[in-house]
Amino acid sequence: MNVKQGALLVLLSCLFMSGCATSLTYRAYLGEPKAPLRVARIQGSQFVRNDSINRYVDAVKFAAIDNTQIDESINFRSLEVDPGFHDIKVYFYWDMGSQRGLAPALVSYATSQENLSRTLRFNAQAGKEYTVKAQPFFTESKKQDITTLSHVDFWVEDINGIEIVSKEAGRFNPS
Repeated sequence: MNVKQGALLVLLSCLFMSGCATSLTYRAYLGEPKAPLRVARIQGSQFVRNDSINRYVDAVKFAAIDNTQIDESINFRSLEVDPGFHDIKVYFYWDMGSQRGLAPALVSYATSQENLSRTLRFNAQAGKEYTVKAQPFFTESKKQDITTLSHVDFWVEDINGIEIVSKEAGRFNPS
């Protein structure tokens, strides 16, 4: 293998690994990985947003499970949990594109705002897959960006589209 081929191989490996880093699954249990039939899998939904130049992917992310903070939560698209009741704190992640330096601050902001985050409680069943859905609301209909994002409602559906946590239970209710 010559130097160019080696450099290309390293570059492709880095690209592959960085792409995988954003789709990792957080295991919210101790011990070795478990078979899919012994755990429940919970995914966050994603939203594609286009402007005149760029394409962004906003997403539901996980901040905590059962009062345990998830470090570097931006890297996880799904959770695996043991069966049973769980409290899952979710937040709406607004993709800032190439402005990566803002990402940690934006995550801290979103997880601390009750209008952009919510704790959802439900009974996860072994071998089942769930998706946390979200509906963002904006103060202006024409300009839908982070400056006009009013609040987000969250709910959980199973793989068949049946609400496990209702839209009413995950609705934003200002205090």
